[in-house]
Formats: sequence, C-alpha cells, structure tokens
Amino acid sequence: MRGAVLALTLLALPAAAQETTPETVPLPEPRPEGLGEAADAAQGAAGSEEASEDAAEAEDGAGEADAEAADEAPDDAPGAEAEAADEAPEDAPGADTPAETGEGADAEAAETPEDTDPPVRAQLAASEADRAACRAALDALGAVWEEVDPVTDPEVADCGIDHPLRLSAVRPGVALSPPAPMRCETALALARWSAGFIEPAAERLGRGALTAISHGTTYNCRGRSSDAGTLSEHAFGNAVDVMGFEFAEGAPVAVEPRERDGTMAEAFQDAVRATACLEFTTVLGPGTDAAHADHLHLDVKARNGGFRLCQ
Repeated sequence: MRGAVLALTLLALPAAAQETTPETVPLPEPRPEGLGEAADAAQGAAGSEEASEDAAEAEDGAGEADAEAADEAPDDAPGAEAEAADEAPEDAPGADTPAETGEGADAEAAETPEDTDPPVRAQLAASEADRAACRAALDALGAVWEEVDPVTDPEVADCGIDHPLRLSAVRPGVALSPPAPMRCETALALARWSAGFIEPAAERLGRGALTAISHGTTYNCRGRSSDAGTLSEHAFGNAVDVMGFEFAEGAPVAVEPRERDGTMAEAFQDAVRATACLEFTTVLGPGTDAAHADHLHLDVKARNGGFRLCQ
C-alpha cells in the first residue's frame, strides 16, 4: 500500500511542479534617499569634465592645426608676405627690374656691335696704282716732296696717314711754309690750285711772283672745331689751313676778315678763296665762323656725288 501511494506521489510531482507558482526573485534593498541625485550629479560632472577635456583637446587640436596651417600657408598669406618682404633683396621692388635690365643690356648690345672695321686711316689708303699716278702728277707740276714713314697715333687708331709724303714746295719756286706731311691727294690739290689760280692772281696783284704759301697746320689728330667728338679731316692728312701768301716784290697777304675794304688784297683773297672750291671739296674761312676768321680751311674729304662745301 505504501508502495502504491509512493508511486502515485512520484507521478504527481511533475504536474504539481508545473502548477506551482515560481518563487519570487529577491529584490535589492532600496537605495538611500538622495543617493541617486548625487550619483547622477557626479556622473554628470564626470561627463561634463570629459566633455570639457574633449573640448579642450579639440581646441588644442584646432590650434595646432591652425599653427600647422599657418606654417604651411602659401606665400600670399599675410604672414608669408611679411616674411617674404623681410627676406626679399633690397632691389626686390623691381621684380621686373632684372627682366628690364636684361632687355636693356640686349638693346645696348644690339646698338653697340663690336667694331670690326679697319681704322679710317687704313680705309683712306689709296691703292699702289693710285699712289703712283698721284705722285706722277705732282712731279709733272714741279712739286717737291719726299716719302716718309706712316703716321699713327698711339691713342686714336683712326688718326694717321698710311702712305704720307712730306711736301716742301707746291710748285717750282713756291714753297709750302713750313714743309709738312699729308696725303698725296691733298698735296696734288694744293699744287693744282697754285698753278691754275694763285699764281695767275698774283700777277694781277702787282707784288711780284708768288713765292710761298704759309699754313698753320696740315696733319693733326684732333676733333672738328665745331664738333670735338668727330675727327677733323686734319686727323687723316686730308686738310691744310692756309694762313697767307708771300710774294717776291711786295708785302704778304694774310687771310683775314676784310669787311669789303675795296683793296687789291681783298680782291686777291676773294679770288683765291673762290677758286679753291674747284680743287678742294671743303673751303671755310673768314665769315664762316669765328674759328676760321684768320685762315682758309681746305680739305679733300670725299662726299657723295662730288658735293662741295664752300662757305
């Protein structure tokens, strides 16, 4: 019997277990008053501090980023401009200056090419055949001359005479006073002028035969009286400055301003001056300018078309 009851009891246990209300889970004790608010406040404070630290870190990061950005800023940033201004060379305000200087240098180089031409004295040198013809013409007119060494100037290469001769008489009995070096072309012009015009005019003057032509200078390495920067024809042996004329039986005639005095000396001076332009390409004298008031400047400068300057 006990065994049957035990068996039934065991069989009934599962069903009873299913129908039995589960035991209540023990709840935690209620926390003391104010503890939640303090905890919340503490937790909020902690969160606030973390937020502040985060914000501070963010600001620091932003500052560092700004600093890095400033360091890496392009040259046109304000700070970079100041730094560039400090580091710029003193002549930097002409950023265009180097280019302009370069262009100016190119322009100057273009305006002043290297001079490869021979000196003027060499350019004027006559050929051997022309020199021989000129000397033969001098001999035919009875001029007295001798060949001398080339004339050069140590400071001015253009000055000088490559094949000079020293003329002592332009015609038989008509001296060049004093004897002087010049190019053969200049000597020949003097000889022709004397033979064709001065000697015949002297016969009309009534002072006897012409005996000498006096001069102030022939060759002289110098600039023009009107333009010192340009070489005179004297610098090449092309010119002679006639100061006066001497005669066998009368007073010499000096070249001077005559102011239309109506004398034979004035007539002689005017005649020989006018005819000089038939043999020389330049004739200057009293009335031209103050520099030529006391002599006749005569030269054989070659000009286009045979142009002559007679004043």
